[in-house]
Amino acid sequence: MPIIRSEIEAIFQRISNLRVGVIGDFAVDFYYDINYQTGEFSVETNKEVFWASKPHSSLGGAGNVVNNLSALGIKNICIFGCIGNDIYGREMQSLFHGIGADTKYLKILSTDWDTCTYTKPMAKDGESNRLDFGTNNQLSDHLFNELLDTLAQSLPELDVLVINQQFPNPLLNPQRIEQLNSLIAKSPNCLFVSDLRAYGYCIKNTILKVNTEEMARLLNVKEIDEADESACVEHGKTLQNQIGDCLIVTRGEYGILYLDKEETQNVKAIPISNEIDTVGAGDTVVAAFSASRGAGASILQSLEIANLAAAVTVQKLRQTGTATLNEILSVYQKNSTQNR
Repeated sequence: MPIIRSEIEAIFQRISNLRVGVIGDFAVDFYYDINYQTGEFSVETNKEVFWASKPHSSLGGAGNVVNNLSALGIKNICIFGCIGNDIYGREMQSLFHGIGADTKYLKILSTDWDTCTYTKPMAKDGESNRLDFGTNNQLSDHLFNELLDTLAQSLPELDVLVINQQFPNPLLNPQRIEQLNSLIAKSPNCLFVSDLRAYGYCIKNTILKVNTEEMARLLNVKEIDEADESACVEHGKTLQNQIGDCLIVTRGEYGILYLDKEETQNVKAIPISNEIDTVGAGDTVVAAFSASRGAGASILQSLEIANLAAAVTVQKLRQTGTATLNEILSVYQKNSTQNR
């Protein structure tokens, strides 16, 4: 039976009291408009000067998961990661503090670490060449072990831990995920949800979220069509059997699959007639599912809330959007009315 409004509201009352940690690859998305044809030339270099305007930033990478958790009403969010002692690191701290996230375990590194930043110049014809900082950082084992120690001390106080990996040289490589697995095995009272772009096979005893592209890569198959439900279920069962843990498969505009040893559940996406932008929707699913399940919702209820939250964010164009309770209820109401 589909979730009803009163159930959503009751779950969100519990969500606000959750204690959630996020560990992984945190970044700043830095945007600005750029004009390449100014007619102005530098006196020093005689090269044409470009004009930039409207600079603004937002949390990216694992930071977007944090942003989504905050939008859902979670007040106690703890960050486990690294930043550089630089302007983007200070900007990230400011963004975290703006939503009330706890950064006491966000390590500030003075040397050999640039804060991970995606610098995105926006020209009239769209996004120009991105300029990235820090995506190839290398963290020493000594510093990682210090970070892991702080996580170990904090886990007894956490209800949920979201585990993120997305950079080419991530905070969590296979060897470090093995160390994390040992902590997970000792923490039966915490819910673990992972979103690992490259290393899904390595993590144990979590709910692993993948999209169809990531699932194809993990299974070493050429392509999995997210529109083909039977193919997604078949490949999902194969991957679930191989990893031995619970699996969430996001299928874009076609919905979300959940698979474990006992069952397969499929939630179809909310029909949307207007233009959509799926950037960041996976982070929304991870945050909404983790929050709902952590607050005691059933698997199906958690999937349905994640599905509603994703329907909110995909309608926010050219941004990595978030979803609030009121926005989720608005989509729920509209969809319920259309289905009468």
